Amino acid sequence: MWYFTEIADWWEGKRKETDSILDRWVEDSGYSQRAMIVAATTKALTVFGTGFVDILRIGDGIRGGTLKGAGVDTLRFVAIFPFGKAARTLESVRGVTRAKLIVDTGGPHCFWIASAKALAQTGHKFRGKLFVSVEDLARPLGMSMNNLWKIPDLHTGIACLRMIGARVGAIRRVSTEKDIMRMVPHDGSVVMIAVDVIEQGIVAQKHAFYAFRTVFGQVRYMDRTVGNINPSVYRSISEIVSEYRKVTAFVPQQAAVLHNVYAKSVGHDIPRLAIPVLGVIATEDGQ
Repeated sequence: MWYFTEIADWWEGKRKETDSILDRWVEDSGYSQRAMIVAATTKALTVFGTGFVDILRIGDGIRGGTLKGAGVDTLRFVAIFPFGKAARTLESVRGVTRAKLIVDTGGPHCFWIASAKALAQTGHKFRGKLFVSVEDLARPLGMSMNNLWKIPDLHTGIACLRMIGARVGAIRRVSTEKDIMRMVPHDGSVVMIAVDVIEQGIVAQKHAFYAFRTVFGQVRYMDRTVGNINPSVYRSISEIVSEYRKVTAFVPQQAAVLHNVYAKSVGHDIPRLAIPVLGVIATEDGQ
């Protein structure tokens, strides 16, 4: 039924044929030590290769309609799409939803709004709680929502984020959107961005937002976009600019990676997934 299954079957047939030839060769040699070492090494390599080829059978287990089959397919999925990455992908999707729920407080507080959204998206917590509002970010910094500190540049803002334990990389100079795109990791981390706002050919003010990657690796931007009731995810910086009246361009100046804390522990998810699956397989085999 599956084209790739036929390839896997062909490989398995060749592997068994090779094993038979090696067995006969060892027997004909009088079971010499040299022949047994060579044969054992060759068999080990073919068995190792079979593990990769078996990935081509993904879907066969579910097609069989048993728990064992579903479990085997799950492990095949882990092999081609490591569960740590799958977990980060799932958490990234959830994170974008959390970020969209951060309410825009209004006023010249773009850095704080962008930071609250970014911290929510990347899973940062303070005293065990996720960020769900700008106030959650202001409170541990000793700020009043009626008098948020003004942030003149990204260096000042990042210093504040580090005070509450955020893992932020070095601040880099950027001048184009391509510079930013090259900085965006594939692990669910985001890139905080500071830009000059151009109005009528001059720098009118500063602005901040962040970039991230979708589950398919595309770079997208999250911005406060004042006046937009339904927060949007943007495909480009120019698309954000179009949301602002009088603004003709955003010129990138600084950027820094805000690391995804969820990525710290997802490596442990592989055994957590594989062990229960193998348990299900063993249980069904015993029935």
